[in-house]
Amino acid sequence: MTPTFLAGYRRRLRGTLAFALINLVAVWLIALRYAPFLAVPHDPMGIAYLIVTWVGHFGLLVLLAWLVLAVLGLVLPRRVLWLPAAVLAAAGLALMLVDTVVFAQYRFHINHFMVSLFLDDKNGEIFSFTGSTWLIVAGVVTGLLLVESWLARRLLRADGVRRLPLWRGVGVLVVALLASHAIHIVADARYQRSVTQQVNIFPLLFPATAKGFMKAHGWLDPRAMRAARADIVHDAPDDIAWPKAPLQCDPGTSPPNVMVILVDTWRHDEVGPEITPRLLSELEGEGRRYRHHFSGGNSTRTGVMSLFYGLTGNYYHRLENSQTPSLLIEQLQAQDYRLGIFASASLDSVGFDRSIFASVPELPSAPSGVTPAERDRQMTRHWLDWQALRREDDVGRPWFGMLFYDAPHGYSVPEGGETPFTPSAANMDYLALGPNTDPAPYFNLHRNAVYNVDRRIARVIEDLKRHGEWDDTLLVITGDHGESFDDFGDNYWGHNSHFAPPQTQVPMLLHGPGVEPGEVEGMTSHLDVVPMLMRHALGCRNPVDDYSQGRDLLDPGLDHDWVTASSYLDTAIIEDDRITVIDGAGDWKVVDRRLEPLEEQVSPAVQAAMRTMRRFYAR
Repeated sequence: MTPTFLAGYRRRLRGTLAFALINLVAVWLIALRYAPFLAVPHDPMGIAYLIVTWVGHFGLLVLLAWLVLAVLGLVLPRRVLWLPAAVLAAAGLALMLVDTVVFAQYRFHINHFMVSLFLDDKNGEIFSFTGSTWLIVAGVVTGLLLVESWLARRLLRADGVRRLPLWRGVGVLVVALLASHAIHIVADARYQRSVTQQVNIFPLLFPATAKGFMKAHGWLDPRAMRAARADIVHDAPDDIAWPKAPLQCDPGTSPPNVMVILVDTWRHDEVGPEITPRLLSELEGEGRRYRHHFSGGNSTRTGVMSLFYGLTGNYYHRLENSQTPSLLIEQLQAQDYRLGIFASASLDSVGFDRSIFASVPELPSAPSGVTPAERDRQMTRHWLDWQALRREDDVGRPWFGMLFYDAPHGYSVPEGGETPFTPSAANMDYLALGPNTDPAPYFNLHRNAVYNVDRRIARVIEDLKRHGEWDDTLLVITGDHGESFDDFGDNYWGHNSHFAPPQTQVPMLLHGPGVEPGEVEGMTSHLDVVPMLMRHALGCRNPVDDYSQGRDLLDPGLDHDWVTASSYLDTAIIEDDRITVIDGAGDWKVVDRRLEPLEEQVSPAVQAAMRTMRRFYAR
C-alpha cells in the first residue's frame, strides 16, 4: 500500500466513523421509545447498568455497522462510499423504528421467528397493512435515505473531521460496554433483579454471565444460589419422554364423531345474545359453557398446540423440530376416523403441518379469498361439501373435523355483512394505535367480525342437525387466544404481549354424548381438552398424567388453582389473584389480572407449575 493510499484510507475511515457516531445519537434518541416499558431502577447498581448499557450496547451495534464501511473503504473511493453508508444507516434506523413499534405492542423484539412468519405470510393472512400504512413506511424510508445521503456526502468530503476526538469517543463506548457486562455478571450471580430485568428492553443484547466460573473459584455460595433460584429457573433436558406409557384405548362399538371449531382472537367476553345469538340459540338447553376458561397461550401457535397436545409451551419447539404429531390426531387415525381439517389461513405458516398434523399426509390448502371473511365463507362451503361427499362414501365411519375461522384476527367483515356494533372502524390501522387512541371503533370492528363468524358456525351446526349427526358428535367450540384493545389503559393492543384475561381467557363451549348441559364457573384450561377427548371419545384408559398436564374437562367440580400459558418467549402461571411471568432468561415478575405490579414473593403455585412442566422431560 502506498503512502497516498494509506492517507486516503485514513480520511475515509475518519469520515465514516464521524458518520457512524452522529448516527449513534439518532439511535439513542430512537431508543427512548423503549423507555416507557423499562422498570426504572432505584439502586446505584441498577442505575449504573442502565446508563452504561444504553451508551455501550447501542454504541456496539453502531460500531459493528461502521466496520462494514471500514472494509468497503478499502476498495471504494470517497465519491462512491457515501452511497452504501447512507443505505446502511437508513436501513438500520428504519429497522430500529420498526422494532420499537413491535416492542410497544408485543413486548418482544423482532426475531427470527417473526421475520420468517412475515416472509412466509400468504395473502396477508397473519400481517395485514393498509395502503396508508405502506405509504407512511415508504415516506419514512425515503426521508431517511435523503438525510443520510446528505450527511454521508458532507462528512466524507470534509477535512475538518480529523480534528474531532473520534477515537476517544470509541474508547468511551468500549469502556461502557465492558462495564455493562461486568455489572451484569455480578448482578446475575447475586440475582439482583434491578439489573437483570432490564435485559429484555435492549434489542440484540446478550449479557455476559459467569455463575459457573465464580462457583468453581469459590466466589459464589452454591447454597445461596439455590435458595435464590427458588425453583423458578429450570434447565431443559436433551429429550422428552412422552407419553409415559403406551396408550391403551378401546373406542367401543359406537364411537362418537369429534369436531373442533376454533375462532382466532376470540375473547371470553365475546359470547352472548348480542354477539353470538345464533350459536347460543343452537346450543340452548343442550350445550355446556365454561366461563373461566384459559388458552395455553396468548398466540395462535401456543394456543392451538396446547389444545391439541395437552402440554405446556416449553415442549412446543422440541415437538415441532422433531415433527412429532399430536397423540390425539394419531389415535384418531389409529381408530380409522376420517379426518376433515380445514383452516381459513394456511396451517403451515405457523408450523402445524410439522407438529400437530405431521401424521396427516395431505392437508387441504387454505381458501383463495382475498379477505379473511371471504376465506371463512369459502372454508365453510368446503366443509359442507366434504361432509356431503363423506356421507356418500363412508356411511357409519366416525369422523374428526376441524374448522379454524380467521376473520376476527384479520378484523374482517364480509362484504354486505351485518355490523350491529357501532361506531366501527373501516379497518385495523396499527400505526394509529397509541395510548390516546379510542379503542371502541376497533373493538366494535372485531365484535362485528365475530358476529358474522357466528352465522358460519350456526350453519355448520344446522347441517349436523339436519343429517341426524348432532347427538353423535362431541363438539368443542373455542378460541386460540384473546385480543387486547388497550383494556387497562396501558397501550396493549393485539396479542402475544401479556397474559391477562383479554389475551388468554377464551370461550369454551361443549356439546355431545356425555356432556351435561349447564355452566361451569371453575378455572379450566385448553390442556384439559385432550384428556376429555381421549377418555370420552377414544376410550383411552391410561391415567391422564401419562400423556397430558391437564385434567379431564368433564371432571365434576373441575377448578384449577392455577393454569399456565405461554408466548413465543415467556411462560405465565395464572392464578385467581395474580399472574407470574417467567421470561426466557429466567427472570420473573408478578402482576395482578389488570397488569398492575405486585410486590409479593413467588407463589407456591409457581413451584408446582415448574414441577408439572418438567413431567415429560427425560431424566
